[in-house]
Amino acid sequence: MTKAQIFLYENPNPEKLVTVSDRLKWYRYQNGLLQSEVAKVMKVDRTTYSRYEENVLEAYTLDKLAKAAELFHIDITSLLDDYNLFLYNGQSQRIKRLRKSLKLTQSQFAKYINTPLGTLKKWEQNRVNIQKSTYKKLLQLSTVPLDF
Repeated sequence: MTKAQIFLYENPNPEKLVTVSDRLKWYRYQNGLLQSEVAKVMKVDRTTYSRYEENVLEAYTLDKLAKAAELFHIDITSLLDDYNLFLYNGQSQRIKRLRKSLKLTQSQFAKYINTPLGTLKKWEQNRVNIQKSTYKKLLQLSTVPLDF
């Protein structure tokens, strides 16, 4: 069996894969494509694409993933893990909703999560992506779903 066949055999359902990198690999293998072929469609070089599959990135460039999803004939959300789905669906509204559910001002919430107020404001304005480690902390604080 090839590496691709083994991976597909061990992972029959892509929805059960938890990382973007594994989902990309699954759909690439399922479609019988080489990394260079997917990279060409995404308009990145092959070495950059290989980093997409090596699970070294936290946040993925959504416009690049959209091109891969189109190639695979799937919705982009099929490629996204929880964190990237949070970013894709607009982190600002989810962070605001969490803060308001805790009945905290921006200043109070920033102190509560040990983040500079300016950073929180940028998150709530969708000007800066929240880091994955901070996203995980917010999940623990959340009294409301962050993935609505």
